Amino acid sequence: MKFVSNLSNTELNTLNKLIKDASQHRTRQRAHAIVLSAKNYSIDDLSNIFDVHRDTVSRWIDVWGEQGMNGLFDAPKPGRPRKNGFRTNS
Repeated sequence: MKFVSNLSNTELNTLNKLIKDASQHRTRQRAHAIVLSAKNYSIDDLSNIFDVHRDTVSRWIDVWGEQGMNGLFDAPKPGRPRKNGFRTNS
């Protein structure tokens, strides 16, 4: 089974702050999944909790192992930003 190894107090504090205060829902979700994985929640459990595919949770854990905190954030997207945060069909 794949789990996040023990988190330091600093990591845990930062993750808990992200869970509460991150502006992006996906960042909050990933941070929460990392905390729960460190508490030995399985990938299947996390998949059910966050209503995502188990491969998505597995990727979150892999990216955490490779990039740490930086892996919780979405990479910048190319192109012009959306107006008002909504996509248009025109």
